[in-house]
Amino acid sequence: MIKSSYLFYFLSLIKTKKHAEEVIGKIDELKQSLYNKRVDLDKKMGELFSYEMKEKMKAYSLQQQVNLNDPDSFGKFLTELRSYIKNLPVVTVVVASEQNEGLVDEASNWFMEAFGKNVLLDIQVDPALIGGAKIIFNDKEKDFSLLKKLNDMYSPEDLEKMIHEIRRGKQIPQEAPVKTNGKQPQPITTSVAA
Repeated sequence: MIKSSYLFYFLSLIKTKKHAEEVIGKIDELKQSLYNKRVDLDKKMGELFSYEMKEKMKAYSLQQQVNLNDPDSFGKFLTELRSYIKNLPVVTVVVASEQNEGLVDEASNWFMEAFGKNVLLDIQVDPALIGGAKIIFNDKEKDFSLLKKLNDMYSPEDLEKMIHEIRRGKQIPQEAPVKTNGKQPQPITTSVAA
């Protein structure tokens, strides 16, 4: 459990697995500069990290009573910080197309609010999903994709026929066969402009 609000806010700035790997690389680069007397560490931190990330890191180091001018002390602090990032839980989200940063922020914030801890999103793209998403966490998968919904509703043959008709630009009849699985069939109307 993270007891420091500075650490919590620092980690909340890292939203994706890819960004976490970049930040770890920058921490490693900063650690390599610790014993070089010609390097201004504050300036180096400003070059490597965003202003907000740099300030949260410095605030957390002050809270932990770390002397930024002592290479051994600051090095241990950076190693600990690196470990916190490395141990963040990863949630894989498979989507049909590339997502914008706003959606990544929204999803990251939702996980933080829902579970009360920072998580990293590993965004993967699979156009076969058509729409929606698959969410994978702790070896459990939830499939909210349009492909799954279509596979649940139609037999593979009927789905293939429907896709073929759509590609040819024809209207799909309302009486398209629907798998019922013991449930009342729902009429689906879909038309494609020629």
